[in-house]
Amino acid sequence: MSSIPENIFSALPGLEVPVADVQSALAGMWEAPSGPGQEPAEFRASQMNLIIHLGRETTAADALDVFSGALRFARRYPCRIIVLCPEYERRSETLMTLKVFAECYVGKTRRDRSCCEALILSYPGGGNDFLENQVSILLENDLPTYYWFHRFASGRNAGQYLSFHKVCKRIVYDSGLETPEVASIEWPHPGRVRDLVDARLLPVRQSIGQFLSSFDPVRLGSDLLRLELRHAPRWKAEARVLATWFRERLKACAGREGIEQVPAARLTPAEEGEFPFVLRCDYSDGRYFCWQADFEANKGEIRARLDRGESVLPFSVRLLSLDRELAEAFFF
Repeated sequence: MSSIPENIFSALPGLEVPVADVQSALAGMWEAPSGPGQEPAEFRASQMNLIIHLGRETTAADALDVFSGALRFARRYPCRIIVLCPEYERRSETLMTLKVFAECYVGKTRRDRSCCEALILSYPGGGNDFLENQVSILLENDLPTYYWFHRFASGRNAGQYLSFHKVCKRIVYDSGLETPEVASIEWPHPGRVRDLVDARLLPVRQSIGQFLSSFDPVRLGSDLLRLELRHAPRWKAEARVLATWFRERLKACAGREGIEQVPAARLTPAEEGEFPFVLRCDYSDGRYFCWQADFEANKGEIRARLDRGESVLPFSVRLLSLDRELAEAFFF
């Protein structure tokens, strides 16, 4: 990677306006009617503010993917999107540069439509001088604010902006994309922080939980011999997060006195010819449970021998898309 990151501000869509003129620019974008007798303002009532803070490691293509996912999210949950883009090579003497963007989404029915607006702000990279004050001006008043930081070069860099975290209802990030240092950040409110990896695994947790819910929990947490998760390289973060969740669930099943019976999870590369994501636990009495899936092919299979003989159950599975994992992380 070059020493100076790509100009992600230039890659994102929108009409460039002076920062001081943002309110009049937004008002002008909604003046034209959206249909006979209808004004766009009828469909642009926001429910929330969404701050997307792009870090130094973000590429132009990555920024576009993030922005597209946020727009899909806004179709279901109308919001004002504020994208923060650090610039390490300034194009002018202007301290901050702003773009405004608006989109109206029309669904299958006349009432299934919504409009959202995005403010894309570039600021000098390497510091947060004036940034908090400027963002406070751009937010919609009296609405909850959510914060998503993406591809910061280090946990220290992400930690520079804890002032945002203090006023945000929920903070999200993707542990598969951030550095391990992020886990050591001293969040002002740790209970507000969510990992998008955990959010997109919701269908996996539901599939595992639905199958195992009919078995005696104490038996599930007892006499464990081995707990292993084999995975293809691209699913490393998902494997780590799911293994931690599954072990905690087994410990809860075992109860206080059986916690020591639950071994640490082993994460190993998937073997050739098997599913690229395999969760398996073996018991000392011959029982076993194996959940395996191919997320790209949207298929999976459960193989188990627990208390009712051998079971083989094929199923379809799909990780949550970015807009849906945002909803899961923000609201649940």
